[in-house]
Amino acid sequence: MIPLTVGTPTALAANYTVTYDANASQHQSGFVTGTPPNPGSLPQGTISLATNSGNLARQGFTFAGWNTLANGTGTTYAPGAAYNLTANVTLYAKWEIPVAARLIGNGGTLITVVDSNTVTNGSKCTGAGIRGITSDGTYIYFRPSTNSGFICKTTPAGVLVSVHEVTGLAGLSADSLALVYGNGCLFIRKDTQVTLDSIYCITISAAATWSMTSVNLRASDGIAAKNLPPGGTWLYGNFIQFPDGRIGSVGTSVAAASFDGGGKVGTSQGQCPSGMYCKILRLYTISGTGASMQANHSTDFILADTTASWPDDDHGIATDGTYLYQIRHAYGYKVWALRSDGPSYLIFNGDGSGACGAATGTSGTLCTITYPVNGLAGGGTFSNGTYLGRAHGLNKYLIGDYSGSSKFWLSDAAIPPDGPGNPDVVAPRFSSTETFTVNENVSTSFTVATIVVNESSTLTISGGVDQSDFTITRTDTATAIIRFAISPDYEAPADSGGNNIYNITISATDAAGNIGNQSINITVINLNESSTITTPSVIGVIYKGVSIAVSVTVNAPGKVRFYMDGKRIANCLSIGTSGAYPNFVATCNWKPAVTARHSVYAVLTPSDITFSASTSQVGEFWVLKRNTLR
Repeated sequence: MIPLTVGTPTALAANYTVTYDANASQHQSGFVTGTPPNPGSLPQGTISLATNSGNLARQGFTFAGWNTLANGTGTTYAPGAAYNLTANVTLYAKWEIPVAARLIGNGGTLITVVDSNTVTNGSKCTGAGIRGITSDGTYIYFRPSTNSGFICKTTPAGVLVSVHEVTGLAGLSADSLALVYGNGCLFIRKDTQVTLDSIYCITISAAATWSMTSVNLRASDGIAAKNLPPGGTWLYGNFIQFPDGRIGSVGTSVAAASFDGGGKVGTSQGQCPSGMYCKILRLYTISGTGASMQANHSTDFILADTTASWPDDDHGIATDGTYLYQIRHAYGYKVWALRSDGPSYLIFNGDGSGACGAATGTSGTLCTITYPVNGLAGGGTFSNGTYLGRAHGLNKYLIGDYSGSSKFWLSDAAIPPDGPGNPDVVAPRFSSTETFTVNENVSTSFTVATIVVNESSTLTISGGVDQSDFTITRTDTATAIIRFAISPDYEAPADSGGNNIYNITISATDAAGNIGNQSINITVINLNESSTITTPSVIGVIYKGVSIAVSVTVNAPGKVRFYMDGKRIANCLSIGTSGAYPNFVATCNWKPAVTARHSVYAVLTPSDITFSASTSQVGEFWVLKRNTLR
């Protein structure tokens, strides 16, 4: 009888579910594309978290991995990171606000305007505050607060270049502070909130006194005029300049139920998301100069927010083409991520109420715009930071001091990604090398080269003298691999130059149609290989004393030595090969002297050192006695 052993049963490992959440409401509800990974039931223990295989993306944000809390303040794990699974868990996509959208005052220079050349009326521009400020990419233009009928022109260093009195400008009230540059004009809105059908163009010229001309706002479709949207307190929807030359203005917040962005309520294009408040950013395309100047309606953006009243003291807007910034006197700023296909959601809220952290956005410097120069060398500050604008040609932000002595803050600006007003005109850039090497005889499934570009692109073999020798396969949105169409043989190069250096051109085409090209050279390297040699063969009947030819075929050039019955054949000790790869031939001419059955073989000594020596198999033949008299 076999004894029965009873022990403690082994516990089965538990399975737990890992759920991945797109987390579209972190910071504020917004637009998400792609899909999160599917939930998985996995055994307890260390697992590898999912990657962003569904190309999860969110307008205005950067995907930063998975977090244990929806607000992003828990533990963050990189995609594919190790995780100790001990219970069911939900992991949330962590969305970070790019630096370009939150640090508009991250470095720069406080400029004090000086008159070093005794410019006519220079005193109008020094020692005065600033009502509005803009740039044409070369010079800075501002309207002094205490001499409001004048426009001051300075270098970016604050050196006064000229001062121009503009007829009628002094009569525009305090709600007309914004200046916007476009097509040789400084634009300014009319003096009341209800005058919404036109703007003023202050013509920049060499004339001592610049002119101010009223420009009607036109509908591009010719159906109906697209007036300025009603603005907020004081600046009434400040003017804005886009990198592509368009100008525009922002209206006040309107509840979704009564929002007129196409007369609809919802979440589609031209609509305000239910339960939110929205503003219209209306843009115009400027064409012509002087009396022929036209401002045609171009585009409406919808700016969505959870707050109705902010800002009720509007002190300026600016854009880098991807993000839109709006500031409030003494309360900081908000940032929207612009979209051309639907509502643009608020992504950053530095509201100045003691919060510039995770509760309202992502922490960063310069949440309060009023004093953007704290900590600067020299200790300079503003007394009343009034206007925010962007000098696109300088890649700087401009903030004027309304109450100070002609000071402005020229802030460094981060370069944003491509956006609706900052169209993508840059071709994809290759980060992979231009030269590759590969051993001969690789299979057609072998990756010869990996091509990588800096953005999502379609990668093709577009040219090069050897393009037909290769195939290309896209492995992800910005990566492709190159393979040989036919296995390469160093001894039989198929490249056009016959030197085992293959030349092709790779093209990368992005979503905007920009094309980047890169020439690729792929060099095939010779390998040490075994040589081959056939069994010696003789054609015809072999007779004693009659000259015969014994030949072998080899795959490498060199010398061949022939043997009969284990002994060297005297006349065939070093027979050179002839022909071409892979069929070189060596022939031994020989008169057999003995009638019998003989064995014969050959040995190849290659002249190409990458081939090893080889010995043929043994061939046998009879040498017959010839009976015919000669």
